[in-house]
Amino acid sequence: MNEITIQSIDDLHMLSQRLDFHIFRGQRDNWLLKSKLLRTLEAFGIEKGNYRNRENKLIREFQSRVRLYKDVKLLPSDNLGCCSLMQHFGAPTRFLDFTSSIYVAALFAVEDVEHKEDSFIWCLNEMMIRDSMVPRECISAQDGNYKEAQYEAMREIASKWLSSMDSKESKLKFVIIDPMEKNERISRQQGLFVCPLNIGDSIEDILIRTYECEDTFHNVPVANYNKVNATELALRIRIPSDLRQNILKNLNKMNVNHEVLFPGLGGFCKSMYFHVSLL
Repeated sequence: MNEITIQSIDDLHMLSQRLDFHIFRGQRDNWLLKSKLLRTLEAFGIEKGNYRNRENKLIREFQSRVRLYKDVKLLPSDNLGCCSLMQHFGAPTRFLDFTSSIYVAALFAVEDVEHKEDSFIWCLNEMMIRDSMVPRECISAQDGNYKEAQYEAMREIASKWLSSMDSKESKLKFVIIDPMEKNERISRQQGLFVCPLNIGDSIEDILIRTYECEDTFHNVPVANYNKVNATELALRIRIPSDLRQNILKNLNKMNVNHEVLFPGLGGFCKSMYFHVSLL
């Protein structure tokens, strides 16, 4: 897989144009793309054979208590909606948060100003993934809108998968979910979910094992990255630690900050953390 190290906010602007068909995930560290649910199951030493059972217990527990809380304006209609809402409030699910905005991902990558190491943005070629997961010849799209038809198909796959304990091995390894029941935070963050159909898989595992992506990274200069390589499914952007404050200041000028992305008093208060250096 390729890795691009940016040297300025201008490099990020350029990549935002050249990665037009990608979705993004910002990470503070060089972490594996593992869901919070998988990390939690591994931390507690749960056997892999019990992963699905534990996930279903979590969903049932959420469904039984969610009505007790006034934070929820719209009750989810199925397990997919439950997992979306659980993800929103920080519960462990198999979903990984992604966004259509490279700038939102950049904020999440560099938001920890005390962190002294480089940060990263993972980029997945959303168009390639859609065509791979749900080939166009397998669906019927009204008015030629294959993108929405593909997303609808992937929502149905994920919904069925999350609702059945007896799901058989699927030829699909993960799907991208564009939630139909969006909340304000998902809308503001241009949020999407990447959902591995096997809880025990990281996205890197799937990319390497199923799509034969390399398990090492090759540095590609930004200047040489003239266009998206149509055969490249995934790549990573490295943000050097000494760029963190500059990136934060520029994102704030673009109105990409916690006050905007996290509606309410909590988001405003979190944004004040950065005002120490930005005011």
